[in-house]
Amino acid sequence: MKVLWFTSTPSLYSKSKSLYNGCGWIESLELVISNTKDIELAICFFHTDDCFKSKQGETTYYPISIYNGIIKKIAHYFFYKNYDKIEVAYYMKVIRDFNPDVIHVFGSEKSFGLISTCTNIPVVIHLQGILNTVLNAYYAPGSNKYDIIRRNFLKPFRLIHTLSVLSFLTHNTNRESIILTNCNYFIGRTSWDRGIISLYSPNSKYFYCSEALREIFYTTEPWKRKNRSKTILLSTISKTTYKGFDLILKTAKLLTELTELNFEWIIFGVDKFPEWEEKLGIEVESVNLILGGITDSNTLARNIQESDIFVHPSYIDNSPNSICEAQILGIPVISTNVGGIASLIEDNKTGYLIPANDPFSLAAKIIELKNNMDSAAEIGMNAREAALVRHDRETIKKDLNNIYNELYKCKI
Repeated sequence: MKVLWFTSTPSLYSKSKSLYNGCGWIESLELVISNTKDIELAICFFHTDDCFKSKQGETTYYPISIYNGIIKKIAHYFFYKNYDKIEVAYYMKVIRDFNPDVIHVFGSEKSFGLISTCTNIPVVIHLQGILNTVLNAYYAPGSNKYDIIRRNFLKPFRLIHTLSVLSFLTHNTNRESIILTNCNYFIGRTSWDRGIISLYSPNSKYFYCSEALREIFYTTEPWKRKNRSKTILLSTISKTTYKGFDLILKTAKLLTELTELNFEWIIFGVDKFPEWEEKLGIEVESVNLILGGITDSNTLARNIQESDIFVHPSYIDNSPNSICEAQILGIPVISTNVGGIASLIEDNKTGYLIPANDPFSLAAKIIELKNNMDSAAEIGMNAREAALVRHDRETIKKDLNNIYNELYKCKI
């Protein structure tokens, strides 16, 4: 069976120079699938390499280089709304060359999903984050578009760029609605994303398949409780308003001012966020925050091992790999109860759920865990057992093969 992937990353074609905390799971999935005897895999993605295709090992790669060159990049930046048709035409060129039996699109945020309206080959969309929900939660409580304008009023180029990014997000969100409405097959992993698909495409077929995690999280020794006076908190987020950096600041301030907790809070994925510091009047140094910036999986795994509690503060998410990676190592996890996270965490059994935008509940839960680390450690081990089953690579391989076989029958 010939399977063609459309992805937002080059996977194993060339190791991405970006160390963004969320990258790696598609690479892990390629490792799982590429050794399957009955599947011939090809992967298509945007890249700077100026070649139509390249065979490496058992996989054929199709780097899309239609935006190479400064003029093309500028044109796309200003006239991106006109480029969906150009991109889809290129995708169809790849499809004709590889002639797949099944097309697997990762994510609904790019134009890849539009090919479901242009081909009779079965197209399945593997749900990741859903842009319509991101746009709905884009501004954290207490912030809005005017904050962006005010912060960048004397920086016109930055202001134009930031507003352009928002316009681009809005365009992609509208396009996503078209994609979700017109696709007949979806792969998801939470009751939340399944519910959203039931709204957009009630007659579609929904398949469950979990995600393969990065290799280091399968091989690293599980977390163990520490006997020390200082509490180390850890979070992995990105520098976007809906990921909850403001909640971390407010919670850290409460812990600093109202409790005697000796703590430090390490945040990977962010090296600075002066906008929130200024808006809330809270400096990271004054509330024991350490901004670790973007890091690699080895460093992240090691820091999870050395921490006491993992905190996920987001305002919207489907099934963040950051939580899954923390769970599979066995560290106690506290998360906001948003999006599909309730499919990952059973409250007080495999983790702890708190309301979004509630620094008081989060601070209180941190103190509760600190005072009951035996119980928290047990919860962490429960989560590890659940995560080992959920992210078992042989099970994922089997599930994905079953999905492909069912889609292949639809083609016939």
